[in-house]
Amino acid sequence: MIGGSFPEVAWHMETPVVRTAPAPLFVLAGLVRQHGLKVVLTGEGADEMLGGYDIFKEAKVRRFWARQPQSRLRPLLLRRLYPYMKNLQAQPEAYRRAFFHVRPDDVDSPFFSHLPRWRLTQQLTALLADDVGAALARHDPLEELRARLPADYPSWDPFAQAQYLESTILLPGYILSSQGDRMAMGRSVEGRYPFLDVRVMEWAGRLPAVHKMKVLDEKHVLKRAGRDLVPPSVLARPKQPYRAPDAHSFFDSTTGKARHDWIGEVTSDRAIAAAGVFRPASAAKLIEKAKKGAITGVKENMALVVLISTQLVHHRFVAGFPPAFPEETQ
Repeated sequence: MIGGSFPEVAWHMETPVVRTAPAPLFVLAGLVRQHGLKVVLTGEGADEMLGGYDIFKEAKVRRFWARQPQSRLRPLLLRRLYPYMKNLQAQPEAYRRAFFHVRPDDVDSPFFSHLPRWRLTQQLTALLADDVGAALARHDPLEELRARLPADYPSWDPFAQAQYLESTILLPGYILSSQGDRMAMGRSVEGRYPFLDVRVMEWAGRLPAVHKMKVLDEKHVLKRAGRDLVPPSVLARPKQPYRAPDAHSFFDSTTGKARHDWIGEVTSDRAIAAAGVFRPASAAKLIEKAKKGAITGVKENMALVVLISTQLVHHRFVAGFPPAFPEETQ
């Protein structure tokens, strides 16, 4: 399903991504349209406005640990993070401590909550061709973002800072766009977002952080509001974020082959070289690993998806587009 729809998904996204998550929503929107519906209500914005994401818990635990960095007990709270990520849970304690470790200069960073994830994503640049990597190295996105922060941002509660970053970066740039409106409208379905009603957002903005996350209980106020409407078993269960298979969607490890012909076409040595974005040798190594089913970690899954989605974007919008003025190429 994901692999089969991904070329069309890339067409509607018009941008590379690191996750396959938009694809199932594209298929779901198609089913909605088949049933004659044109408008759906969705919950986007609830996690950002009311503190539902695991990254808020992660930042809270890391900051708690940073106040006593030599403590052997405080890092144990990391075990409560991401129970659904079996590979992470299987890692030794030292691995989790190293990944979530708070560096001395991190505590005062305006991006404290997001630094581990951004550093992980930054490692994907090793896959890039030398000239592309060099061009990116000349640009500092954190400095650009720092210049755009509100003047009073440093005085905000750390929870509010984390919410701001999620709400101004991931929400509009990905959740509501690549994974949201573009997927729904690709099937002629319109999404409506009650939690992003301006009155709800203003109310949530005035709400103290303790009502959004009580200790490590996410969206606490929403759970209280819905306790007479939602079964206790649902309210008490651990949050399960929306995730979709990545590498497994494109390659069958039992046969060692791509699940669809188009995958081989856009990831061939010739196609990789023609696009010029990635190092051919590094790309080939990653693809071979995917064919063997040896990709299990978050970083390599992201690398594979960004490789495939970038190649698709190049295929559809660069190599596949005729020049605007053909006579200029003659």
